[in-house]
Amino acid sequence: MAGSTLRMGIRPAFFVSIVKPFLLTAVLFAFIAGDASAQRRHGSSPLDTLGEEVSQAEGLEILNAFRRLGIAGDYRLSFTLEIRPRKEKTTTVSGLLLGTQSTYGPLSRIDIALEPADVTELGKLVPAKVKRLLLQNGIFANALEVNSWEGGEAGGARLIESAAFFEKIAGSDFTVFDLLMPFSFWQEFKYEGRTTMRSRPTHVFSLYPPSEDEELGKRISQVRIYLDEEFNALNRVEIFDASEELVKTISVVAFKIVDGQGVLSQVDVRNEETRDKTRFRVLDAAIGVEVPDWVFEPEGLGKNIYGTELAHLQAPESSDADVDQ
Repeated sequence: MAGSTLRMGIRPAFFVSIVKPFLLTAVLFAFIAGDASAQRRHGSSPLDTLGEEVSQAEGLEILNAFRRLGIAGDYRLSFTLEIRPRKEKTTTVSGLLLGTQSTYGPLSRIDIALEPADVTELGKLVPAKVKRLLLQNGIFANALEVNSWEGGEAGGARLIESAAFFEKIAGSDFTVFDLLMPFSFWQEFKYEGRTTMRSRPTHVFSLYPPSEDEELGKRISQVRIYLDEEFNALNRVEIFDASEELVKTISVVAFKIVDGQGVLSQVDVRNEETRDKTRFRVLDAAIGVEVPDWVFEPEGLGKNIYGTELAHLQAPESSDADVDQ
């Protein structure tokens, strides 16, 4: 459950499920056929069942298949967050993500540089202001944080409670809730049926927060997710507040092909109330790297990974390419 204090696993990973490598090329080119800027498109396929009575048992099988997907091996993502307020100037912050798979699911360490390192007129180095996060995805989703400018040291990691899951990260529209995606493992769900999105057959699910998490219930009534029928790839998330109003949309825009595997390389988050947008963009990625164990331990939050040699980890003979949806 969100906010669980279960100890994090020794070996970690990233927050987005992705298609199996041997299916990757096909799904990417299938997505290209769609308009990346399009909203929902419901076609008139005779196979569409959205709004009809559908098998919930079949829906559970589809949902469980999605839950099992993930990136194989340790990996590194260097990224930016482009913060795009509707009425203000766009700002960009940089970050680094290192991840792997733990016993409980994906586990990732993320550093976001709120302010880059600088040098004073006297030549004194001013360290970067870095927010450090350790995220355990899966059925026991939880998160820890340390802020470098607060003198965060080993042993000083703070558990992020459910009530704080919805605070903006680095002034963006991304939150810990978006990164953890705990809704993927919520037990109460409704399979809404099959529809057509961007000319692709797509399964639609409504997921409901656990009743025992009162803080979560005050903010979220449901989360709706859209999964590609053939590959179970997540392509859209819609978050509804306690009044059942749509408040946020998360859209997958592009993948990056790295060593035969797919990594989400561009994700847009839009605040439906303010119309502000944040774009997560991967600049460089590597899969099959060797990440030190301390990176994924709570004590490891006492030091940066951003701005260190870990930001340049490479797998032997790695290669990557971008493919837009």
